[in-house]
Amino acid sequence: MSDVYDVTGKSIAELRADLESGATTSVELVEAYRERIERFDRPDPSREDGCARDGGVPLNAVIVDNPGALDEARSSDERRRSGTTLGPLDGIPYTAKESYLARGLTASAGSPAFADLVAQKDAFTIERLRNGGAVLIGLTTMPPMANGGMQRGLHGRAESPYNPDYLTSAFASGSSNGSGSATAAEFAAFGLGEETWSSGRAPASCNALCAYTPSRGVISTRGNWPLVPTMDVVVPHTRSMADMAEVLDVVVADDHTTRGDFWRMQPWIDIPASSEIRPSSYRDVADGSHGLTGVRFGIPTMYVNADEAAGTGGDRTGDVGVGGPMGQRITTSPAVIALWQAVRADLETAGATVIEVDFPVVTNYEGDRPGAPTISTRGLVSADYLDMEVSALAAWSWEDFLQANGAPSFHSLADVDGTRIFPHPEGALPDRYDGFDDDIATYPSLIARLGYTGPSDLTDNSSFRLLPDGVRGLEETRRVDLENWMDDLGLDAVIFPAMADIGPADADTAPSSADAAWRNGVWVATGNLVPRHLGIPTVTVPMGITADKGMPVGLTIAGRAWDDNRLLRFGAEIEATAPVRTRRTPPERTTPSTPSER
Repeated sequence: MSDVYDVTGKSIAELRADLESGATTSVELVEAYRERIERFDRPDPSREDGCARDGGVPLNAVIVDNPGALDEARSSDERRRSGTTLGPLDGIPYTAKESYLARGLTASAGSPAFADLVAQKDAFTIERLRNGGAVLIGLTTMPPMANGGMQRGLHGRAESPYNPDYLTSAFASGSSNGSGSATAAEFAAFGLGEETWSSGRAPASCNALCAYTPSRGVISTRGNWPLVPTMDVVVPHTRSMADMAEVLDVVVADDHTTRGDFWRMQPWIDIPASSEIRPSSYRDVADGSHGLTGVRFGIPTMYVNADEAAGTGGDRTGDVGVGGPMGQRITTSPAVIALWQAVRADLETAGATVIEVDFPVVTNYEGDRPGAPTISTRGLVSADYLDMEVSALAAWSWEDFLQANGAPSFHSLADVDGTRIFPHPEGALPDRYDGFDDDIATYPSLIARLGYTGPSDLTDNSSFRLLPDGVRGLEETRRVDLENWMDDLGLDAVIFPAMADIGPADADTAPSSADAAWRNGVWVATGNLVPRHLGIPTVTVPMGITADKGMPVGLTIAGRAWDDNRLLRFGAEIEATAPVRTRRTPPERTTPSTPSER
């Protein structure tokens, strides 16, 4: 395929430069990315072994093609020829998770129950990108309703482009697995994921990507299928921090329609407008030129095998909001520790101070040691609120999403067969979410009991009477356990390995592999529910490839609410402390080494 424009290894800036110089066209970009999808992502119909055209396991990352992609690309090329481009991403192809509304495409969110749901409009981020001329290649794989990680849904699951023996995301919370694999394998210039627990961070870690999980309200979630609306955020996936800045310059903007974005709908907590948070250009923030001299990072000892008290708090699964292996000791693999130690040395060489710390925001959420409370026993957030948040509020948000989309065939969630929303995959082992008892199969009957009149229900429906104190409690928990603690220690950010290890690919069918994949620090990205539930912004960047598994692991940078720009700056500075291919090695399988292989 030497006559096809070579997209491998190209940054967004390089793609744009080639478009501007006439070295390529947007149509050629779409064709080049589609050729890669056909080669690596789909079974080759001429083969009897079910393999992809290159002989490997089909990655199954892009599961809905956009039939209008070439037309969108042609329009971009015509604009460029006439000198009227719509912005810096005009003509640049991207993917989005199938939880995003993209007008005319399905929005099943991986669920058989919604296989025929068609988007009547665009999600806010899709709208921003479309108005900026970016070209949607297709939609990416996810488990049903994002209510999990690597469980197989309507379209199966994505596989790792790095090592097919290991998962491309955390098993219990990695629902943006398709976005992770697609972006790593260069099926588009960037991808859009989403996160409720760790579904943006985990696939970024397992695919050597950059991920940004913003503070509440910074990127509008309007038009995204919700899961738990107090936690849900849009998560861009990119192969560099420079590319991240390019995407953020387009998608971070004020959305004057608040419906569909819980934190901008609710009246109890003041949320700054996006325009108050974003810089004039993210490219100036994330250009890697600011340095790390004098920066103080904290590394929680619980994530680097240096906290003997962690995991000694006993069984807390009876406490509402705590389940699975939360609160258990995390054992980070020697290979991940080696990557962390190399990064730490680079940070200290660059002038940063790295100090070992406790991590009360996690300890006091999970009760991971004697005397520590949990989120429901602390006294700031009630158990009844936590129950309502993942049942009544979640079901209501689904109904509001369907009503706002307005597809004639899906008038109400109450009409949906709940048993088809997330049927257990045939032959799969039981999941291990012990302690999390919400059942999404009951949401249709639940919304029928709750009733629905519109967005005013949040303040007018007595079923949500606990919301005001609940959201105030979440904000106070973050302020006390993270922000005041950081102030006391003089920390600029907290950094830690994004995953303690990587789960085996057969964790859904092999008990011993399931044991490995459901360990704390592996089942969900490190931090578990805490970052999203408490509105803690994070940036994840690659640390390198593990020596034992040949899989990437990332470094997560967390900080104070709405201090996002500083975290993005740190992500770029950390990326710049070592040669790019030291931290981000592209998947060997999907990176041809010679022109003749392209």
